[in-house]
Amino acid sequence: MATVFFKISAQQVKEIASLMKQEGYTNKSEFFRFLVKFFKYTRSPEELEFEKSARELGETLKKLNQAGKINRSIEDQLADL
Repeated sequence: MATVFFKISAQQVKEIASLMKQEGYTNKSEFFRFLVKFFKYTRSPEELEFEKSARELGETLKKLNQAGKINRSIEDQLADL
């Protein structure tokens, strides 16, 4: 299992401690593992579709850039159609 380190503010520490107590978590690792699972499994279909579309758009833009078509004028780009 990997170890992850990150910094949080003093206010966030208090909020996390309060949430842990309310929800019955015994340690921060358990709490953060839950948050990762919660984030992964509670996104709406619209969020998942948006992420997929954004990835596809990024891939398309990367291919167009590699082909030298991104910096061309609108007229030049439309001429290919």
